[in-house]
Amino acid sequence: MISKLSSRRALCAALLGLTACSSAPKERKRFKLVGEVVRLNEKNKTALIKHEKIEGWMDAMTMEFPVKADAEWAKLKPGARITATVIFVEADLEYWLEEIAVQP
Repeated sequence: MISKLSSRRALCAALLGLTACSSAPKERKRFKLVGEVVRLNEKNKTALIKHEKIEGWMDAMTMEFPVKADAEWAKLKPGARITATVIFVEADLEYWLEEIAVQP
């Protein structure tokens, strides 16, 4: 009986340790994006952007970027030239746009 109780306590301690580790804040990297909005997907709140090289992250290409904040999403229109900040969470392979500014 004692060994079963000890095993359960050890298992609980291990699970608590894993939970504590997974709740640690994840590093967010920030990159400057310059590009043109090609099209918008309202359903998924993603913008297809033809962008210049993103220093420190990727070469120039056309790709979709999620936009989480409604206020940021409202700034986007097809054909608009923009600058923005790409937030990248490497641990989750997640990225999105913030601080969008439409260029004149």
